[in-house]
Amino acid sequence: MGRPPSAEQVAQLEAQAEGARRAAECVGDFLTQDLTYAAAATIESMARYQKRRLNADKQAVLVLPDNASTNEMREARLRRAVRRGEDVFLPSWRDAAVGIPNLFLRSALFAAAEVSSKPLMNAEIASRGDASITMTGHPLGDYDRRVFAACLDYYRGDRPLDSCDQPRWVKVTFWQLAKDLQVAYGANVHRAIRDSLIRLNAAHLRIRVKSVDIPMPRLMDVVFDDGYKGADTPDRLLRGSDLISFRVQETMANLFGPEDWSAVSKAALNDQSGLPSWLAAFYSSHAEPYAVKIADLYRFSGVVCDTREFRRRLKRALGRLQADDVPPEIRVASFEFSEERVTVALARWTSDTALTGIE
Repeated sequence: MGRPPSAEQVAQLEAQAEGARRAAECVGDFLTQDLTYAAAATIESMARYQKRRLNADKQAVLVLPDNASTNEMREARLRRAVRRGEDVFLPSWRDAAVGIPNLFLRSALFAAAEVSSKPLMNAEIASRGDASITMTGHPLGDYDRRVFAACLDYYRGDRPLDSCDQPRWVKVTFWQLAKDLQVAYGANVHRAIRDSLIRLNAAHLRIRVKSVDIPMPRLMDVVFDDGYKGADTPDRLLRGSDLISFRVQETMANLFGPEDWSAVSKAALNDQSGLPSWLAAFYSSHAEPYAVKIADLYRFSGVVCDTREFRRRLKRALGRLQADDVPPEIRVASFEFSEERVTVALARWTSDTALTGIE
């Protein structure tokens, strides 16, 4: 399929077709005139085809014919979400990463703050760019981002998203999900995973991106089949073999357009916590250094402190991400503060380890 053309390339083809048609009108020789008109028609046809590709690329979900080949599907899903027939698929990503919408990575949805027990009601979530998020439910943190990413990773292969007409539940044990989170299973982990999934299930979102409303009744639907009977449930009633059933609705695909998602390394998701974790995820959605307003990072990260303290925390967090034990895909090579901005460079931006989906 190749990359879609730019608007400039389409305009050039249209101009060439118009030029060829005008040239044909000035030709006296009938044979040459017919050939020139034929050339103009061919160029016009090419322009229409490329324009259709360009318009299709503006849509978040690429619609393929029912008989699209496996190779066609595989190539299309390298860049974006895809619909084939009644099935909608998220993009594909490699084993060491998880695809996450940039909107979630560049906002305070998964805040770098201790999760509050106070529920939100139609609360506006700070987000970057031409987008807005309004949330009702329990506040979410970096652990919830880890759990959400582990669930999304089950859609990396050939599993379609859930739809109203075809409910599709993913069934996984607590032991397996703990393994996906790269932690050892135990009663405390069981409870932490359960609590996080409850928060994710209760997160009702209203999302608007580029003047388009994206229905998102909740981040995901979750049902449990375990021995949990309340906060004082004995450990012996909680087992690694207990089942979790979850599903992600196909509306999620609207956040996975060609430039709308990033493949975040599992190191960024699992190796850090707090502000370092949020920064690792945030910078995973970019491909080169540029100056960001410190005030914007303060709002998007959701950190609860005054701005002067945030500047200190930001320096400490970036210093932590410079440590030798930080994996190269998320390690900070350098950072520079000015009065209002900070410019961060990642080590992987100077190597060949860039991940599919990063802009």
